[in-house]
Amino acid sequence: DASGRYVEFCKSTFPSDRDLKGLKIYVDCANGAAYHIAPDVYHELGATVVCDGDHPDGFNINEGVGATHTDTLPQRVAKAGCDIGIALDRLIMADSEKVYNGDQLLYLIAKDRLVRRGLAGVVGTLMTNFAVEKKLKSLGVAFHRAKVGDRYVLETLQKEGLQLGGEGSGHLIILDKQTTGDGIVSSLQVLAVLVRNRTTLRDALAE
Repeated sequence: DASGRYVEFCKSTFPSDRDLKGLKIYVDCANGAAYHIAPDVYHELGATVVCDGDHPDGFNINEGVGATHTDTLPQRVAKAGCDIGIALDRLIMADSEKVYNGDQLLYLIAKDRLVRRGLAGVVGTLMTNFAVEKKLKSLGVAFHRAKVGDRYVLETLQKEGLQLGGEGSGHLIILDKQTTGDGIVSSLQVLAVLVRNRTTLRDALAE
């Protein structure tokens, strides 16, 4: 029953007073381990789900699909008539017009947390877009740069006593929700922000 337990764990990281009803989500599972988990998570939270990259054969993981192949993600989202696209196993998201990388999604989560509960600092890497650091500092949030790689992001989070970090490639670590760059759990944190504020990726990241 491991898959069922994992589905329930992922759902537990989403606000219990919210759901995904009314959202149509395009999920690219990268022909990886999430192919029989992610669709169930979003569906059980109320979303309509359209799947891609959900036919692994043991050899085709990330083969033209997933978070490492997102050039056509907006077009696929549009063709499927979806509101939002999620590419795993790390996390890259899109709407019908644009791709949003890990730096942008990290900023979205950070800003929401700052407004709702305060935020002492965020960890990025040497590759994190300088605009993210500049914007967070203007909001009074300290920004720490780790070496490239989610293991180094985690080390710096632990060293600095912080909870939120990530890198542009889409590995986001949210220590009060997970200890790894789990794409499903990270996506739920982004979706929670959008649902809570009744907004879209485009509007939330317009600045």
